[in-house]
Amino acid sequence: MQPKFSVIVPAFNEEAYLPRSLGAIRRAEATLGEPVEIIVGDNMSTDGTVRVAEEFDARVVQVEKKCISSVRNQAAATATGKFLVFTDADNEISENMFVELEKLLESGEYIGGGVINARYERRSLGLNLIQFIILSNLRICGVSMFMFYAPADVFQELGGFNEELLANEDMEFAMRLKRLGKTRGLKFCNLKSANIVLSARKFDEYGDWAILRHPIMFVKAFMNNPEVTYEIWYRPRR
Repeated sequence: MQPKFSVIVPAFNEEAYLPRSLGAIRRAEATLGEPVEIIVGDNMSTDGTVRVAEEFDARVVQVEKKCISSVRNQAAATATGKFLVFTDADNEISENMFVELEKLLESGEYIGGGVINARYERRSLGLNLIQFIILSNLRICGVSMFMFYAPADVFQELGGFNEELLANEDMEFAMRLKRLGKTRGLKFCNLKSANIVLSARKFDEYGDWAILRHPIMFVKAFMNNPEVTYEIWYRPRR
C-alpha cells in the first residue's frame, strides 16, 4: 500500500539530534493513524547517524555530494509516498502535523507550502529579534519555510531543489512552488495550525546575535560562497 507521506530528512553527523526529530515524526504518524515513510539522506556522516535512523525504522540513502539540495533530491527520488515532506534533522514537528497536512493537500486547493508557525527551542532577545526579522521577510514574500511539502509529481515537475545553490535553496524552491501554483489556480499554504520547534544550535555556537555580529559571513553564505557555507554547515565540530 502506498504511504500518504514520505518524509525526507537530510543529515550530516546528526546522531545527537535525530532522536528528537525522528521521534516527533513517529508521534505525528501515530496521530495520523497510518504509516509514514521516513527517508534519511545521509551526507557521509562519520558518527552514529545511520544507526539512529535505522533505530527509528527510517530508510537511509547515502549521498556523497556536499550539497543539501542534492541530499534532499536523491533521497526524494527513492520516496514512494503520494506527498513529500521535507524537514531538517534538528527540528521537531508537532503531533498534529500530518493530520493538518492531509486536510490541506487532499482539499485540492493548495499546490503545497511551508510552515510559518515556528519558534526556537529557547528564548533570548537576540533570537526573538532574528525570528521577527525572518518571519517578517517571509510574510512579505508570501511564502514560509522551515519545512516544505508538495505532491510527489509536483516536486518532480519542478525538478526538486536547485543543486547549484549551497544556501537559500529552500526559499528559492518555495518561490518556484508558489509560482507554479499560481498558474494552476492553487494557493501556497503558510501553515499555522501545526508547528515546528527550531533548533538553536547554530546560535549556541556562534552566539544569539550572530547574524548582526557577523553580517558579512552570512551574506556570503546566502551568495553561495563555498568556503563560508562549508564553515557554517560542514566543518567538523561535533
